[in-house]
Amino acid sequence: MDLHISLGGGKKKAKKKGILFYLGVILMILLLSFSSFTYSFMLGTSLNMIGMAELLPELMMAVTCVVTLMTTIYKVKGILFDFKDYDMVMSLPVKTSHIVSSRLLLLYTINILFTLIIMIPSSIAYGIIARPSLPYYILSLITVVLIPLVPMIIATFIGTIIVVISARFKRSNLVNLIISLGLLSGFMISSFTMGDTAEQMGEISAALTKQVDSIYPLARMYKVAVIHYDLIASLLFIAVSLFSFLAFSMLVGLKFKAINTSISAKHTKSNYKMGSLNQTSPFMALYRKELKRYFSSTIYVMNTGIGAVMMVIAAVAVLFVSKEQLAMALEMPGMASMLGAIVPVVVSLLVSMIYITACSISLEGKNLWILKAAPVSAKTIFNSKIAVSLTIVIPAVIIDGILFGIGLNLTWQELVIQFTMPIAYSFLISILGLIINLKLPNLNWTSEITVVKQSFSTLVAMLGGMILGAIPLILIITLPGINTFIINGLTTIIVSLVSVLLYHFLTTKGEKMFMAL
Repeated sequence: MDLHISLGGGKKKAKKKGILFYLGVILMILLLSFSSFTYSFMLGTSLNMIGMAELLPELMMAVTCVVTLMTTIYKVKGILFDFKDYDMVMSLPVKTSHIVSSRLLLLYTINILFTLIIMIPSSIAYGIIARPSLPYYILSLITVVLIPLVPMIIATFIGTIIVVISARFKRSNLVNLIISLGLLSGFMISSFTMGDTAEQMGEISAALTKQVDSIYPLARMYKVAVIHYDLIASLLFIAVSLFSFLAFSMLVGLKFKAINTSISAKHTKSNYKMGSLNQTSPFMALYRKELKRYFSSTIYVMNTGIGAVMMVIAAVAVLFVSKEQLAMALEMPGMASMLGAIVPVVVSLLVSMIYITACSISLEGKNLWILKAAPVSAKTIFNSKIAVSLTIVIPAVIIDGILFGIGLNLTWQELVIQFTMPIAYSFLISILGLIINLKLPNLNWTSEITVVKQSFSTLVAMLGGMILGAIPLILIITLPGINTFIINGLTTIIVSLVSVLLYHFLTTKGEKMFMAL
């Protein structure tokens, strides 16, 4: 009887979690789609003023391809190669090329969602601006599902080369991470060299489209197919996309086992010598373990730490632009004089979206029992995970504070807020993320990307971080009569107090939640 009630309650709880998860996903998709539509409509309006509105679909298709390219490269290891259940999958009576195709389809399902979020709103925006006929909408729907295929294959090819090269080094994960971060940082830095005023937007887009045509002919083929209703271009676009996928599946299938074998090979030294044994505190031992675990996963770092990289790159860029140009880049052209108050809020918002601890418990997976059985308190375990998050975020905040202070010539009050406000948010999101993960753990996973990017815990942490980080910005915009220093100062104090209360909850009730997992 009690067992039946327990099982029933568990099923209801799981069903409730599932409903909340899908509601959260839908909310996130709607927010991103609205942002995509707004940007596309603004860009399309600018292009329409110079009689080049037809460039919008091609340009947004190119943006989608670039993002697919950059975000797929670091997913190759963990999804296509060196995935957790590799041995079990390879023991099945299935052709290697079919296994490769299934892993590529997994990459495709990840990328198609983002493609739809960008392309469907932009297609609607173009429809409002240019008022095309019915064939445009039909061809757009047919071709949109094929857009991510070729850039995904190109990214997978590059990612495979990175994986093969990094496998030759002793610290292959670190080499893989450095190369991936280098490529992404290079792309982000190059984006800052683009124009910076709304008046230039149309001309820049036209020039960029010409470059895209020369580098990626498939973009022009897409425009001819969708905008000019060219049946031959449409069939050619479909054929090239599908052929690329099938050909790459067969090609990788030939070397799939060899590549995985080289990746899984362990490097050892033949000149090992016994040295002295150093003893550290339980906290330091766990901290080093957590830090090593963090940097050993490219997916983990690229999805959670990229916000810190963006913050530093943006701060460096501020040294070379004026306040007016920066205000224009933030789409706040009339608020150049308020940047000293707005920039710490923007940095805090970025900090609030770095959810390192929101999946740190889940990543323990089936090995969580080892951590629970260790002769250390839950508080020490929590502190080590929080410390890793702070190790990634706070140095970026300090660098930001120094560079923004120099670039924007901040007053001493603004400089104090520039340091203290993001640091307060760093503690808040680190502690809150851990509590969320304790409440919404996922310990039964086969791929890290499921936990890092697709779990309910990370979704709640990201949405919660966005809301918490946006509150002071909303107050500054909606309450212009109140001194911004007072708003930011009170926000910093409140966030700090909430962090203290959450930490108390974590070290009391959170310990019971941890032991119950």
